[in-house]
Amino acid sequence: MRIIMRKENGSATLFVLVAMIFITIVLLIIYMNVREKNNNQLQEINKIQEEYQMENIEQEYEATLENSGF
Repeated sequence: MRIIMRKENGSATLFVLVAMIFITIVLLIIYMNVREKNNNQLQEINKIQEEYQMENIEQEYEATLENSGF
């Protein structure tokens, strides 16, 4: 029995190490995807804000109404 235990001394440590590395890699990939999504969302918000920044929005609104026929 003692001989068997000596042969398997590092197998539990190796298993835990591999599992922790795997979990770390998965969490890193998830973090990178969330970060990329957040960056894309911020860029879209900035683009939308730039599009809606007009000096005289009333004139734009009236011009749109005149062109649409209402």
